[in-house]
Amino acid sequence: MSEEAGSSFTFYLKYVLKSKSALAALVIIFVFVGLAAYVSTWPKSVAFNYINNLQYWESAYPTVAAPSWMAALSPSSYAPSLYVNPHSVKVYEHVGTVYVYELTYIFEWRYSKVPTDVVFNFASNATMQYMLVEWVKPSGSTVNATVTVTGTTYSFDLSALAKPLSAYLLQKTGTVPTVLTTQALATALFSNLSRRTVGPTELGTYRVNVFIATAGPAKFKAAQVRVMGNAYGALGTDIYGRPIFLGILLGLPNALEIGVVTSLLGVLIGAFIGGYAGFLGGKTDAALNWFSTVILALPALPFLVALGLLLKSGLSIMEEALLITFLSWPFYAIIARSAAQSIKTNSFVEADKLMGIPSYRTFLTHFLPRLVPFIVAYTVLGIPGAILLVETLAFIGIAPPNIVTWGGILDAAYDANAALNGWWWWILFPGLMIVFVSLPFVVVGFAIERASFGGR
Repeated sequence: MSEEAGSSFTFYLKYVLKSKSALAALVIIFVFVGLAAYVSTWPKSVAFNYINNLQYWESAYPTVAAPSWMAALSPSSYAPSLYVNPHSVKVYEHVGTVYVYELTYIFEWRYSKVPTDVVFNFASNATMQYMLVEWVKPSGSTVNATVTVTGTTYSFDLSALAKPLSAYLLQKTGTVPTVLTTQALATALFSNLSRRTVGPTELGTYRVNVFIATAGPAKFKAAQVRVMGNAYGALGTDIYGRPIFLGILLGLPNALEIGVVTSLLGVLIGAFIGGYAGFLGGKTDAALNWFSTVILALPALPFLVALGLLLKSGLSIMEEALLITFLSWPFYAIIARSAAQSIKTNSFVEADKLMGIPSYRTFLTHFLPRLVPFIVAYTVLGIPGAILLVETLAFIGIAPPNIVTWGGILDAAYDANAALNGWWWWILFPGLMIVFVSLPFVVVGFAIERASFGGR
């Protein structure tokens, strides 16, 4: 290690900036850190609801939907999900205290795949009494269905319209499917049934008029028609309808926090213990080296699993980081010890001894500064390993409660047999995210390590 390299932070920064790959990796790291900082400002209830409020996701989003861009790649196999707000809201008529509102929805459907369901979601400040849904296809064919409601909020899907829709199917085709799934009912709303057969999907502009009778004048807080396809969002959804993209965002701060804290603590403790042992030598070195070897010999994963199970109910992010740090510092201590033994041969160490300078001062003033490149390089290089270990623990169910982890998402995918069912997006994107977040740290860490050895 050169004297210049050991003393100049600017030297390492310039070296990293000269490397195109390291510079690109540094930019990516800053992007991830900025994104993690932004997600950290979200209320904790977002992560809590993502994990625990499954009923909300099932009603709001299509389940096991592929990424929405799959609809563009394969329109015959995938249909996107549309969330349609009213084009217009007006009072249709009112008699006494009963008001009838007409809400008009207009949307385009350009996909040959029929949606899996249609969900109607309404909330108003006045009690709703009944609804009439008038569904107008591009061909002009109209389907009418009534729903009796009571309350200020009401949400229903096509299963609530099974009777009028099956009657419409019987009228148009002369037959009704034995099993009336929501997708079979959606066929009545989206397919051409004019020739007493189920024809192709009608492409074009759909118009939906919803007439809602309320007890008194109303203001609608929610009035949305959700056309549920089998594709949604940038990265799809899981079996509960939770967007995979949201889960990946929520898992980013936790992964970076545990990875950075674990790696930094492990390297600092290892550099101090290993470096001091190598500096002192003798029995102290032998004892510390023996202790480091004993900790290093512990089987990390079974050990963490056993401790994690004991602490599972109250395990926090910091406790998990400390557990991993306890097992990782000896690795860095052995490397730091070797570096310290090399520094020890320099003449300034002998000069300090001759001048009677205490050993701890020599260690703090001459050894630790020369270990800084080692600390920085191995801290950066240690982050990917810590992230991988944390996500592995989460995959087997060892993780702090009420936080979203990519390992936890993969664990849920495994439990739901996502691979066997062809729900590849549920597995691919969380797995890729672990790689994408880890890779820039590896590139920057190796660049710093090369700089420490004069560019070799």
